[in-house]
Amino acid sequence: MAARGGWREKISVRFSGAKLDEPLSRHTTFHIGGPADCYLEIGNSADLRDFAALAAEQDVPVFFLGQGSNLLVLDRGIRGAVVRLRGRFEDMELLAGGRVRAGAGLRVPKLVSFCAQKGLAGLEPLIGVPGTVGGALAMNAGTPQGEIGPAVAEAEIWDLQERRPRALPREDLRFEYRSSSLAGRIILGCVLQLKPGDKVDIMKRIQSYQRKRFQTQPIHTYNVGSVFKNPPGQFVARLVEEAGLKGRAVGGARVSPKHANFIENFSGATARDVLELIDLIRGEVRRIFAIELELEVKVVGEA
Repeated sequence: MAARGGWREKISVRFSGAKLDEPLSRHTTFHIGGPADCYLEIGNSADLRDFAALAAEQDVPVFFLGQGSNLLVLDRGIRGAVVRLRGRFEDMELLAGGRVRAGAGLRVPKLVSFCAQKGLAGLEPLIGVPGTVGGALAMNAGTPQGEIGPAVAEAEIWDLQERRPRALPREDLRFEYRSSSLAGRIILGCVLQLKPGDKVDIMKRIQSYQRKRFQTQPIHTYNVGSVFKNPPGQFVARLVEEAGLKGRAVGGARVSPKHANFIENFSGATARDVLELIDLIRGEVRRIFAIELELEVKVVGEA
């Protein structure tokens, strides 16, 4: 990697809003995370092209951040540049034939509401997904009632070799439980194929999903949603609760008293606190049930 000071200065000159040593706790729903060497927001394809060229020229590692809702950033932060797509990448557009174009930086609940207002059904189960469209595509975000993957007709990525956007048709994409073939790519947006529906019925389904979420999940705490993937035929929340860990705390992190597959930052938690609590949960579930829990939350950065 190029000398730390040199490339940071070049990015700061070219992108006036760039921030050096920016605490990533300000940009994650966990409110946890050390500093990024450089944090910047990019709002259009021309700026993305310029940034990608500069980063390649300076050999700068780049991490693309969405809403920070499924992410644990470690306490020493992330080396290199952390980029969030804003501006034009938050746009959405109604197309012909029940299709909707959505930018990677767009928040998922806003997309769901837009589609409902247009009388398009299929995304209602995603109303409680707090992240961005790009993050949702990368991990095939969803709930037991539905995921984003089945609605994707096309994805748009940034081609690093050709340094331009490139469309990937549905047949070139793979979506599985909390993963997709788009993970690790620079996602710019997608086109979704939805079905016409009655606006009133769609809104009723959305309201029903919202009520259930408020009743069962710790909406008003600092968390990242589900920490572990559900093993086949099992629910992590039940396993953790039966292991006697509901409400268990390590430092400022605790297993949510409301939903045992959530970890809350309730008192200035560090990433180390969270990792120790994750290890405790995994160890107890392994010991009692002989089940190995797999993380759903993504862990990035330096410890």
